[in-house]
Amino acid sequence: MQAILIEFEVKLECHEAFEAKLRADAAETLRDDGCFRMEILKPSGGDEGNAGKLVLSELWRDDAAIEAHRNKPGHSHAWQETMIYAKQVHRYEVLV
Repeated sequence: MQAILIEFEVKLECHEAFEAKLRADAAETLRDDGCFRMEILKPSGGDEGNAGKLVLSELWRDDAAIEAHRNKPGHSHAWQETMIYAKQVHRYEVLV
């Protein structure tokens, strides 16, 4: 299995709209063959220094499922660019 963690630094004025769109995209992606899990994470309790941060956690069957998702007609993350300051993508192989 493959895991992807994407850290977003979201512009505060866009946070609500960004989260709503990310939720919709995650729900749609869960219908893709080989996508086992999509979770949206935000800092909890008093972590004010990370007010604009969101993390998307994805769990996939394999690299082929990820590539099929990326190559879907109409698939794009372009909508994110005007709503964020930064984005970091981390890929992991799941060991257990």
